Amino acid sequence: MSTTENFLLVQKATIAMLGFDLFSGSGEMWKYRHRGINVYSIAAIFPFIVAAVIHNWKNVMLLADAMVALLITILGLFKFGMIIYLRKDFWRMIDTFRHVMTHEGAQGDEYAQIIIAANKQDQRVCGIFRTCFLLAWALNSVLPFVRMGLSYWLTGHAEPELPFPCLFPWDIHNNRNYALTFLWCAFASTGVVLPAISLDTIFCSFTSNLCAFFKIAQYKVLRFKSGTPEESQAKLNKTFALYQTSLDMCAELNRCYEPIICAQFFISSLQLCMLGYLFSITFTQTEGVYYASFIATIIIQAYIYCYCGENLKTESALFEWAIYDSPWHESLGSGADSSAICRSLLISMMRAHRGFRITGYFFEANMEAFSSIVRTAMSYITMLRSFS
Repeated sequence: MSTTENFLLVQKATIAMLGFDLFSGSGEMWKYRHRGINVYSIAAIFPFIVAAVIHNWKNVMLLADAMVALLITILGLFKFGMIIYLRKDFWRMIDTFRHVMTHEGAQGDEYAQIIIAANKQDQRVCGIFRTCFLLAWALNSVLPFVRMGLSYWLTGHAEPELPFPCLFPWDIHNNRNYALTFLWCAFASTGVVLPAISLDTIFCSFTSNLCAFFKIAQYKVLRFKSGTPEESQAKLNKTFALYQTSLDMCAELNRCYEPIICAQFFISSLQLCMLGYLFSITFTQTEGVYYASFIATIIIQAYIYCYCGENLKTESALFEWAIYDSPWHESLGSGADSSAICRSLLISMMRAHRGFRITGYFFEANMEAFSSIVRTAMSYITMLRSFS
């Protein structure tokens, strides 16, 4: 099996729906612009969501529901804009990753297996993440009919419901207007889902492969012993070059994703507190299932970034311990060659001690940040309930 066979397997079809092809030449990356019509639809419906927020500002529950839709729309449009802005950077990173994966995989079966295992695990995680998002989208599309059905069964009358709160200038009580408006809203909601799935799962794939590269560097430094100090130094130089290349790719990835992570964490915090408030009120009702699935999706979305950031920091820092555990003392001779090996190992340990941290400008994406987001959301839920 090729070491690059599973790389970004889940993401190819998803991002192609947005009109992009990140896996071909840079001149052909955006040749299907019409596929992004779902994103154009959510952009067109955005003013009507804002109108719903303004209209419901005196009702805390309705305002929270409308604000959730507004925040999701803003995040979806922002991520789509970042895909457009960073598409050439993504293509360059994908090309670099493929080159390193092919080069390292060709050096031995044990290295290829590390990369293959990382990609298989990544595709499982990305598949689960995509399923959760699509399930939330499906529930969002079905919930209006459930609400209307229950209302008609209990009261004999049902008001028209839409997938998310909007205030339109036309009468949606008219059957034709309602049908067209509902289809527009349901289709537009995919413009939020697809950019989120694409960007988040690509980040997961990049970090999984970077962790694989760091593991290969650890594996190599544990086995750098050779017959002579010169051969040992040559093997170490190649290992250090791989580690530095991986750090450079981490820096490039962080540069691209820093604004995305910042926006994701800020908006996720607001979404969690509002969705948590809505769930605490409706958990015994039909809407509670929808809000619970939505909360789970938002938590998973934030968790993906924190989990990947934590893994990347851990694997990059473990290179220090790999050097410590390596047979460096068995490979030392006497004279200048011995001093050069000791010096290079010491400098590499000092650099590896810091590891690499994925950041969102003001914070580090790790499990501590994830816990902080959840705790902050719980505090805001308590505050919102005091206003209801």
